[in-house]
Amino acid sequence: MNKNKTENNQSIGIIVNTIKGDPADILSKIKNILKKHKIEPIIIDYDISSYQNINKASKILKDVSMLISIGGDGTLLSALKIAIKYNISVLPVYNGSLGFISEIPPEEAYSILEEYLNNKKSLYEIEARTLLEVKLSKNNSKENAKDNLKTKNYLAVNELVLGKCDGRAIYIDVSIENKTVSSIVGDGVVIATPTGSTAYALSAGGPVLAPTIDAISFVPIAPHSLTFRPLVIPKGDVIELTLSKKSFKAMVTI
Repeated sequence: MNKNKTENNQSIGIIVNTIKGDPADILSKIKNILKKHKIEPIIIDYDISSYQNINKASKILKDVSMLISIGGDGTLLSALKIAIKYNISVLPVYNGSLGFISEIPPEEAYSILEEYLNNKKSLYEIEARTLLEVKLSKNNSKENAKDNLKTKNYLAVNELVLGKCDGRAIYIDVSIENKTVSSIVGDGVVIATPTGSTAYALSAGGPVLAPTIDAISFVPIAPHSLTFRPLVIPKGDVIELTLSKKSFKAMVTI
């Protein structure tokens, strides 16, 4: 949490999923709590799962000291993409169909919010989450490969997926800490944080990691091998995925 924002600016943003459940009652009670403290929240009540809408909401919420997400895990993950950009905390209020990480029921969330606004801290603690630092490089020329690498940097709350675009398998060379580990043939790989270990990585057969574990999971997607299984890797290790020339096309999702 950015302490300066909390002390000097009690502006609060609310991201609410209006599609699932009935958030009207929850939203009304939260607004009443904020009203007692003379706070007018900034409410985002449209879908922010797309890149364009995330950017739009991010600009609107740039000066808030805290975010409240009302929904399930998907809503929380969208809120976290904004929170990490501005170094602020998120209070996840569960009102969805999946709540592994968005696990705080409304009645408990109201009490936590009251404490936060009164500068008390007996009912909650702020939990730091592991992020993935992703460097995506593309060689735009067949000559002087190293000189023509174009690199972009990203932060991932949930996961990085390198996967196929069509029906053909892709070939991926894998190294960890500059040591060659394996070459994978299959539908792709998922590299997930503990937060993301309950999403795509879990569906692909990966382990569930507790948020307090300093590790990330490496999960192959439908590998053409009986021996390459999911791995749990220390979070500080550098993983390099290189798409082999045998691969026709692949897609990166962050």
